[in-house]
Amino acid sequence: MARVTYGDTITEFAGSIGGVTFLRNASGTIAKLRSKPPVNPSPDQSTYQTNLAKLVAYWPTLSQENKDSWDALAAAHKHTTPWGVEKTLSGYQWFLSVNLYRFLLGYAIRPAPAAWHVYAPPDSFTLVATPTYLRVEWDPSYDPEDCLLLYLTLPLRQSSLKLRRSLFYVGFYRPVGAIDNYDITSWFETLANVTWPAFYASANCSIICRITHGGFTQTYYSSFVSAIVKIG
Repeated sequence: MARVTYGDTITEFAGSIGGVTFLRNASGTIAKLRSKPPVNPSPDQSTYQTNLAKLVAYWPTLSQENKDSWDALAAAHKHTTPWGVEKTLSGYQWFLSVNLYRFLLGYAIRPAPAAWHVYAPPDSFTLVATPTYLRVEWDPSYDPEDCLLLYLTLPLRQSSLKLRRSLFYVGFYRPVGAIDNYDITSWFETLANVTWPAFYASANCSIICRITHGGFTQTYYSSFVSAIVKIG
């Protein structure tokens, strides 16, 4: 990244030239190389890229009525990111956001948005690790309105919830009634390719779990609630 200084002749650059992007931030005008996707993406990255490409290709096939319905959703409601930041999206961006979640859960593309619904973030929980299990625990019991999506990190050397390291979607849970714990041992074993008892016996790391709450079919979701556990 480089800072750009203008002279008498050239007073401003904007956009990209030959892979270099010119933009403004608090430091002034800067030039940086455009990021490139991984040459050999991971299976998760490859699936995401494939799903995104499907949705980009699908949007032009929507009827004008359906496109207008996404635009109406965008005009009426802001999008809350998993990190709790409100953003104004276009109808096209809402279409992508909702349907990427639907692909994640194994659903077909939704050509028009569902009725709007706001989901509260999950109740605070504790991430508990013992020699025999890794699980999330609620005290008092928690009765979600609908579906919980769970994400985990791989083992971390740092032990801070402020870390925004790579998260991996590991599964969903749709409880019936109040719950006080949920075992996620097998999900972590699959993610990290380990056997939990052996891993726990020798580990010296932290793990972060983040959970979002939302509609199983509507696919509107809350911001994350997170917990961290230190092992070793």
